[in-house]
Amino acid sequence: MKSPAIAAVLGLTFAATPVLAQEASMTEVADGVYHYFNSGYSSMVVVGDDGVMVVDTAFLPRAEAMKAAIAEITDTPVTHVALSHEHFDHIGGFEAFPDAQVICHASCDEIFALSPLFPTPDVDIEFEDSYILDLGGKTVEFLHPAIGDGIGASIIRVQEDDVVYSTDMYLDKAFAPGLFIEHNNLVGTREIMHQLVAWEPVYAINGHGQGNSLEALKENAEFFDKLYDGVIADFQQTMAEGGVSAAVGRLFTISDDFEMEEYSDWENYETSFPDYVKRMALSLMHGG
Repeated sequence: MKSPAIAAVLGLTFAATPVLAQEASMTEVADGVYHYFNSGYSSMVVVGDDGVMVVDTAFLPRAEAMKAAIAEITDTPVTHVALSHEHFDHIGGFEAFPDAQVICHASCDEIFALSPLFPTPDVDIEFEDSYILDLGGKTVEFLHPAIGDGIGASIIRVQEDDVVYSTDMYLDKAFAPGLFIEHNNLVGTREIMHQLVAWEPVYAINGHGQGNSLEALKENAEFFDKLYDGVIADFQQTMAEGGVSAAVGRLFTISDDFEMEEYSDWENYETSFPDYVKRMALSLMHGG
């Protein structure tokens, strides 16, 4: 496994691995907006006049380290913990901020209620399509454009600074292991990527990336467009030649021979790209 980002997606840092202090960083990417990176996970920290918001605490040791790092840059209390979606490796660590209100999409509570292993938060602020949080001098916009990685997949923007946050939507020149996208709706992911690009950000925080992932965001948005166009064209041709029954049969074979060689240099192309093809095919033909 060559990429730290891929290792993070695999969950190798989830809950059990000690916080890697030597790689922890708190980088100010705009006035009062920070990119905190530790143990393969990224958070956005927004410091307003009235409070501080953190996005994706991940797991408790990391959250505690982030809390200490925030104390070094501001005395303003953390008033809000925002969760980008419902997956347990991003919601852990909320306990480090017991006085903060938790923000998550309206679907989160239903998923949290099913957790047999990990503590889950009570959601204080729920939203369906969008939500605006005023921190005093910082306006944070939450948007749920579509189902993508998770039912509650949300993207977040600091309006004054054009800094955006997303997670589990894309990697930098790499494909995530198939296990971690086998439930994703990639048509929805494509819509989410379109919205992220439409915001015209100057800095893009990827939930598993250490630096500005703006170039990777744009490259992946283009990839999802090409994948969508190619797979839908394949099914249109199959239906034209053999009808809907032939298209259903094509679901079982398309990942064996559909290729996009221009992405063959991306990490895990040979092992994981077929899973992206399968997920896009199922999203188009099966609805999920």
